[in-house]
Amino acid sequence: MKKTKTVFTQVILVAGIFYFLVHPFTMVLYWFEYSNTPFSTSLFFENLGTRLMESFSFNMKGMSGLLTLLGAVLGLVSGFAWIQLKKKDSLINTQQRLLLRDIAKIISDGEDEFVEFKSSIRYDYFKKTTNRELELVIAKTIVGFMNAKGGRLILGVDDDGQILGLEKDFKTLKHKNKDGYEREIFRIISVYLGHKACFSNHVSFYTINEKEVCVVDIEASNEPVYVNDGTNTTFYVRTGNATYPLTVKETVDYLKTQKT
Repeated sequence: MKKTKTVFTQVILVAGIFYFLVHPFTMVLYWFEYSNTPFSTSLFFENLGTRLMESFSFNMKGMSGLLTLLGAVLGLVSGFAWIQLKKKDSLINTQQRLLLRDIAKIISDGEDEFVEFKSSIRYDYFKKTTNRELELVIAKTIVGFMNAKGGRLILGVDDDGQILGLEKDFKTLKHKNKDGYEREIFRIISVYLGHKACFSNHVSFYTINEKEVCVVDIEASNEPVYVNDGTNTTFYVRTGNATYPLTVKETVDYLKTQKT
């Protein structure tokens, strides 16, 4: 019933626009064309009143009927398009609610082989100030997931699952919003893991208990990924609910097991 009402409203609205507006305007334009009169705004509005009354006369019923029918068809199309758009919006909203519920459930379940919590990427809650060394911790966590089976890094949540939010992290950035935060995450990945690793990470934001959290979905890599901190190049892997560095021999042995 609601869909029928929406389509009917669109049909009446667009048909009315074509009958009361498009028809008179079209007649004025035709007058300029067939009378070979140069177009001017003043002449247009001068003739609009006359053509407006003429467009509603019995002699113009054919043209007015045709334009009204065209308007009704366009209204019908726009009505169905509007319904589909609303249906798509509803589906997106439903998916977002389900995703939010899933993220809240993941946080309540705690860290495991596929989930890691970090309070921030730059703000140090112990020192109460910006600490750029935390970026390396983020890089190690991401590369650990990439070298294992993939996983999720949830930012703005402490080790106990308490939601801290991203507000303090935002204040450490040049662009103090979600866009700036996402760019900073990809900068960290690019600097420590290489630009190619950015394509295996996907960033999204959710509001839980009125606080923003950031979720980095990390895909498993088909080839080994290393953290380069400018001095050392280290291989990390996720094991259980922790990330560990491996020696060269351990790395070789681990990669052999991954191929079998």
